[in-house]
Amino acid sequence: MTPDQPQKLPLWRLIAGILVLATLCGVLAALAPVYLEDYQLRQYMRSLVKQHDAAAVGDDNLRAEVTTHAQQFHLPVRASDIQVSHDGGKLHLQLKYVVQMDFPLYQVDLHLGGGATAP
Repeated sequence: MTPDQPQKLPLWRLIAGILVLATLCGVLAALAPVYLEDYQLRQYMRSLVKQHDAAAVGDDNLRAEVTTHAQQFHLPVRASDIQVSHDGGKLHLQLKYVVQMDFPLYQVDLHLGGGATAP
């Protein structure tokens, strides 16, 4: 072989590379819906605290609304995962929860959530 000729990629490396990329795409496809549903839940929380009467609603009712909305997305949110506070007359919701994803060889805990504060 002369120095000017390019080396040919071994077939096993090409197959291994394709398998790695396919695995990454599969993991991404499995995780994407959970992140999308979490985003939609956080958007709902933001719209909830912007309502003018949200501060007048009881904390337990706010927790129940967020929990009910999360169940529509099949997210494992419990009322104890939602913190409600009233700082300076402003309503603040904080959500922290864990979604467990089981893959064939690995288990991942996704720590999700976020906050929403009334303007």
